[in-house]
Amino acid sequence: MSFCVRSGDFLLERIAGFVFNVSFAEGKDPPMNNKKKMHVHIPYPMLLERFEEVLRDRINPEIYMDGECLVSAEAADLKEIQSGLAVEGLELTIHGPYAELNPGSLDERVRLSTVERYHLAFRAASYLKPKGMVLHGGYSERKFKGDIQGWLDSSLKTWPQFIREAERLSMGIAVENIFDKDPLALRSLMEKIPSPRFGVCIDSGHLNVFSAVPMQEWFKSLGSYVAEVHMHDNKGAGDEHLPIGEGEIDFRLFLGYISAYCPVPIFTIEPHGEEMLKRGIKAAEELLREYQQ
Repeated sequence: MSFCVRSGDFLLERIAGFVFNVSFAEGKDPPMNNKKKMHVHIPYPMLLERFEEVLRDRINPEIYMDGECLVSAEAADLKEIQSGLAVEGLELTIHGPYAELNPGSLDERVRLSTVERYHLAFRAASYLKPKGMVLHGGYSERKFKGDIQGWLDSSLKTWPQFIREAERLSMGIAVENIFDKDPLALRSLMEKIPSPRFGVCIDSGHLNVFSAVPMQEWFKSLGSYVAEVHMHDNKGAGDEHLPIGEGEIDFRLFLGYISAYCPVPIFTIEPHGEEMLKRGIKAAEELLREYQQ
């Protein structure tokens, strides 16, 4: 693996040692006890280019691998990433591909193309040894015309083989909400496949833009299935991936519902772009500091 580390660059320098250790309402356990580490969304090409910085700054990456990356990724590079992080005591997760894919598609060609890409993602996971992998659920009321059952039937053809892979690799799968207006589709999927390796990822930004029900409804319905959360902000009109505090999402409420309804999930910050990520780290630190006092 060849690295191109830019001298003097700021790459998430303040994330070193960044942890959640937050107390909420009296009588509630903190959502991230044992000082569990924050994960940071990083595209695979950036990770390859700047891996030395990732190690130096002690970043726990959520590695985004799209279809092109999965096809071109070299086993030697993946092994080196895994071993480098492990030596430093760092964790990793994977965000799998999603462009033009849908695990519950009613078009069998699309579903099978999705299966093919997911097999490549799990091949990468076999070398990277992640704690878990985030994949999109694919349900959209508009696209499926409200046919949750059709989406569910197709989804049930896709997921079991990958849950077996997750079990073999001792990792989890977290199915992320995207265009979902309510938690019904994801709840139905979880109930049909009751595996401890199969859960959901609640994305704060997608929830704020697309949900037609209050935030609490998501956590009440899916709380026991929540394996990961993505934290980024927006102003409600689009999926802007802003740093916490630069949009309209009430993250104190978001974290409070996690404390009230969920087991301990993986927390990942997902602002897009390095400048936004700098601000995102600072904002997250300030938010959590309030609860540490």
